Amino acid sequence: MPSDDELDQLRAAMDVCNLRLAAVLHQRARLVRRIAAHKRARGLPIADGEREAAMLAALLAAPGAGGFPPAALEAIFTAVCAASRQVAGDTA
Repeated sequence: MPSDDELDQLRAAMDVCNLRLAAVLHQRARLVRRIAAHKRARGLPIADGEREAAMLAALLAAPGAGGFPPAALEAIFTAVCAASRQVAGDTA
């Protein structure tokens, strides 16, 4: 199959984007663990539905022309929050 330089470049850019996304998700997981430890030390519940709703609202209000539609962002954020609760040790 002949090489398609533009496609190769786009795929390379996608690979870099995927690595950046993973790095940000790992950074978020580290923050989740720190927040969970802080809450545990103070006897606070780990999950906070109001905070998750506020973060989602801020995410959906941020400009994102040409990106994911709001429903897709909501699904992604919901999945990230669920995974974050697991990382925190709170599966509620």
